[in-house]
Amino acid sequence: MWQMVLDLIKWQLITDTGVDAMVYFAIGGFATTLFVLRLLLMLFVGDDGGDIDLTSADIADATDGMETGAAFNLFSLLSLLAFAMGFGWMGLAGRITWELNPTISLFIALAFGSIMMFGSAFAMMYIRRFEGTNVYDVKTGIGRTGRVYLTVPANASGQGQVEVTVSGRRKIFTAMTKGAELSAFSNVRITEVGDDEVMWIESTETQPSTTTTEAQDAPPA
Repeated sequence: MWQMVLDLIKWQLITDTGVDAMVYFAIGGFATTLFVLRLLLMLFVGDDGGDIDLTSADIADATDGMETGAAFNLFSLLSLLAFAMGFGWMGLAGRITWELNPTISLFIALAFGSIMMFGSAFAMMYIRRFEGTNVYDVKTGIGRTGRVYLTVPANASGQGQVEVTVSGRRKIFTAMTKGAELSAFSNVRITEVGDDEVMWIESTETQPSTTTTEAQDAPPA
């Protein structure tokens, strides 16, 4: 069985070509495997490709200028994997199929990998533009639990970020807390949302507070 696989991928030819051909094959194969797994996650789990949705302000920035959107997506997971795939397989083709020398194959692999990366970046940018037209209600996040994405300073002294699902979409929002500092990856609860889409959060270990207004409005015993 193992010998059949080696014969199928022409492993003997790859090893006879040189170490660089083996490296190209390893990079291309590994990147392709990760790329396919990432696409499957996007399709069946609903994850946005490892490139989690940003807030509406970030989406607006991406739609206002080509440079901003491209810069953000250029170094996303999918873009880097696209570069590795293009680099690996084109380098291998240069060495085995076209029988080019190692230097020329390297330059061709770098050029094709870069094209793949930029192509993936632009594709993701336009996908985000399309998604940016979808309406979501940030208020639906109130009462939900999320996860701290970037540490939130204590006593409203600064801003961090929280990852939470709103209107069925997993997004990252600016967050603040009135309590103790909330470290990254800790579980939190959304207590309120400001007009600027800043989410106020508290640790899930804290019991939800009841407002004094409700106590005052309660009828006397």
